[in-house]
Amino acid sequence: MQDASAGFSSSAVRHILREACTQAGVSSDGAELLRLGENAIYQLAAAPVVVKIARSADQLRRVERELCVARWLAAADVPAIRPLDEIDQPIVADGHPASFWHAVTGGEPAPTHVDLGRLLARFHGLESCPCELASFEPLKTSEPRLAKAGGITRSDRDFLTARCSDLNKQFRDLDFALPVGPIHGDAHTGNLLTDRGQVVLLDFDAVAVGPREWDLVPTSIAQERFGLPEEKYQDFVGAYGFDVRSWPGYPVLREIRELTMTTWIMQNIAEDPAIAAEFALRVESLREGDFGRAWKPF
Repeated sequence: MQDASAGFSSSAVRHILREACTQAGVSSDGAELLRLGENAIYQLAAAPVVVKIARSADQLRRVERELCVARWLAAADVPAIRPLDEIDQPIVADGHPASFWHAVTGGEPAPTHVDLGRLLARFHGLESCPCELASFEPLKTSEPRLAKAGGITRSDRDFLTARCSDLNKQFRDLDFALPVGPIHGDAHTGNLLTDRGQVVLLDFDAVAVGPREWDLVPTSIAQERFGLPEEKYQDFVGAYGFDVRSWPGYPVLREIRELTMTTWIMQNIAEDPAIAAEFALRVESLREGDFGRAWKPF
């Protein structure tokens, strides 16, 4: 059997998809790889179904939590993707937990930052979540990524690891302005889709109990790193009701978020020279404390 913690590449993961689909009783023929990161995400050709395959066996509880959160949101009538409840899941295929989801239709209206602000306000306003949610640890995934990263220099690894340690200490000293509670954990417009004319929320891998400010930081970074116009950022602020940049602890959360984004693309530097170049640019800008340098989204 393949080591479930290694070889998670676009070519190696295909056989895991086949095994998961065989267990679920659906065909994987012609499936399209949509995204490779913390998960491999496939769109099936034989049915309107999306399959998410986790990177390693130790992610089983996280996948179970994601399914629970999705069902909680469905019960609360929050627009979000829905798990395929006809299948007993999650399924473990060759050591990798896999989950199955109803595919969305796409189309109009295109998701906006107003939609994100509105859905986050609704998410944050729900009653307590019935799922077993961990306490938020913002660098919990970055540290193990760095520990097993291949293809990066020792200098880069040492720098990023040291930043993890320092930022963890700063995070523990923050005084938050908003109430602590269930958070999405990875809230950006890339985690919105349109389904039958309605914008829906997706990707509940990182749902935890933590500071609501964390869910607002990706949109501010979109304005500062990725070219989002200031007026669109202000539309987001108006839809949610709070500007995270006005909070004194914002610079710490921003640095933490940018570090997690950098270690995320680090996992795929062997897949594409453009990803490797972007990783190098991000590390250089973090080393230099250059928070105005433009980054490219991946």
